[in-house]
Amino acid sequence: MIADPLTEALATARDIAGRSPDAIRAAKRLLNQAVACDALSALTAETSEQRALLGSPNQVEAVRTNLENRAPMFADALV
Repeated sequence: MIADPLTEALATARDIAGRSPDAIRAAKRLLNQAVACDALSALTAETSEQRALLGSPNQVEAVRTNLENRAPMFADALV
């Protein structure tokens, strides 16, 4: 049992907010599709999402962030 659910939820939200917005949107799309598709369709969709993310500015920023041990500066095209 979680001692303080609100604290845990806020920590999870902060963790998600610190990730690439492109990757978060892709993960949400895949989760939404997962309930209504077969394994082949799910793997095809995942491959498509990965191809779109790899080499994108936010994916490069995520790698640099880890290598340089600093906070990310993601660009969010939807803002």
